[in-house]
Amino acid sequence: MPDSTLPDAVAAHVRWRATDGREGARLDTSGLDLAGADLAGLDLADAVLVGANLRGADLRGTDLFGAALHGADLEDADLTGAQLGKADLSGARARGARLHRARLVRTDLDGADLTGADLSRAYLVKTDLSGADLSRADLTEADLHLVFVAGSTWDSTSARDARGTLAGLDVPVTLVESGAPTQVTVAELIAGLGEHGALLVAHPERSAVPEPTRWRWAAEPDDPEVAVR
Repeated sequence: MPDSTLPDAVAAHVRWRATDGREGARLDTSGLDLAGADLAGLDLADAVLVGANLRGADLRGTDLFGAALHGADLEDADLTGAQLGKADLSGARARGARLHRARLVRTDLDGADLTGADLSRAYLVKTDLSGADLSRADLTEADLHLVFVAGSTWDSTSARDARGTLAGLDVPVTLVESGAPTQVTVAELIAGLGEHGALLVAHPERSAVPEPTRWRWAAEPDDPEVAVR
C-alpha cells in the first residue's frame, strides 16, 4: 500500500470499526514501511501491523487496542499516551521507544526488545513481559499490577517509585550486575530494584488476584480508558 493511500485506508478502518465490519475495511499494513509516519491520535484499534516498519513513527495518543503488532519494528517510535490494551507486540523491536504514560493492559510483549525504552508512568496491568529485554529501560513511577516477567532480562533498568506487583515469587529472571548476567527469582529482583527506590511486591502463585489500583497518572481522575475493555 503506497503511503499516499494511508489516510484513505485509515478512514476505511474507522468506518469498519464504527459499523462492526459492515462497511469499510480493516487496516492491514503488515510488513510495509511506515518509518517516521505521522499516526498520532488515530483510531487504529484492531489494526493489523504485523512486522510493520514503524521506526521513529509518531504514535502519540494513538488507539492501538487489540492491534496485531507481532514482530513490528518500533525502534525510537513515540507511543506517549498510546492505548495498547490487548495489543500483540510479541517479538516486537522497541529499542528506545517512548511509552511514557502508555496503557498496557493485558498487552503481549513476550520476547519484545525494550532496550532503552521509556515506560515511565506507564500503566501495566497483567502485561506479559516474559522473555522481554528491559536493559536500560525506564520504569520510573510506573504502575504495575500482576505483570508477568518470567525469563526477562534486567540490566541497569530504572524503576524508581514504580509501584505494584510482579507475578510469582520464585519465577526466574536474568539480572545483570557489573556486566555479569545472573539467574535470580522475582523476589530477588524486587529486592534489588527496591534498593534503588522501587516499591514492588511479588504476587504469590495461585493466590487471589485483587483488583488493580487506580493509575496515578491517568489524564483525568475518572479517565474511563483506564479500564479494560
